[in-house]
Amino acid sequence: MTALTPDCDPDLSNCGSPTSPPGGGVRSTVVLLALVTVAVLAVTGSAVPGAVAFLAGGVGVLSTLVLARRAVRLAGRVGAALAAHGPWAVHRSRPVG
Repeated sequence: MTALTPDCDPDLSNCGSPTSPPGGGVRSTVVLLALVTVAVLAVTGSAVPGAVAFLAGGVGVLSTLVLARRAVRLAGRVGAALAAHGPWAVHRSRPVG
């Protein structure tokens, strides 16, 4: 463990906290939504100079892409959960073999 990788094993096989799932949480999603909102307001408003509006538009586009990726990942998890627990799923009470 070094100062650069405080949560990693020495061989870097396991990095990050084992209790936190990969991806963002609710707080970071709210922050991304706020960034998109501020970017839209900055781009559509007339009180912001062109360079600032251009940068705000870039931040808004990147934030929107991250939110879309999270939505796709969430939809995939919901689909997998429905497929695993639907009435058509095969559940075995003991291992085969």
